[in-house]
Amino acid sequence: QLPVTFEDVLVQFGREEWALLDDGQKELYRSVMRSNYETLVSLYCDLAVPDVLSRLEKGEEPCV
Repeated sequence: QLPVTFEDVLVQFGREEWALLDDGQKELYRSVMRSNYETLVSLYCDLAVPDVLSRLEKGEEPCV
């Protein structure tokens, strides 16, 4: 069985979809993505910060 990657649990939004989310939904998304990343780091230790998470931490939109 292959290890789970961040991309396996990543949910991405297009710009139009992201614009439809309210602030609470956007914060929930940030929290869940951060939690997923931290869980994977705790299991596999050696993971680079994914681009989408870097954008979220900078306050940028995570849109594709």
